[in-house]
Amino acid sequence: MERLTLKDLAIEHDYYCSGSNYYSNEPEMSFETFAEFYEEFHDADVDMNLVFRWDLRKSEESEIHYLEIFMMQQRRGIFKPIQIESFYESDIELFVKYLKPHIEKLKAIWKPFELN
Repeated sequence: MERLTLKDLAIEHDYYCSGSNYYSNEPEMSFETFAEFYEEFHDADVDMNLVFRWDLRKSEESEIHYLEIFMMQQRRGIFKPIQIESFYESDIELFVKYLKPHIEKLKAIWKPFELN
């Protein structure tokens, strides 16, 4: 895979994902940096904390990008939106490493369909 950039990841998805959970009193989570998020979730069980979507956007007030991660916490059936306030080019490699098991799990969920 070629080296990804912020521009490569900051795409407009053609569908919407809510930034809140209507059915849970547990609030969404927020982290200042991706490193803080990674420290909390890098070893979380993918079956119980499945990331099914993410969005990277540039802040309207500055040149800083922020990352939204959308997770299903299966044990309690909680939809968990997570915001990382500052996301940088230097975070991309670790982000891709974090997402790989989630991507593989999503592909397995959708078998027998072939997903590239």
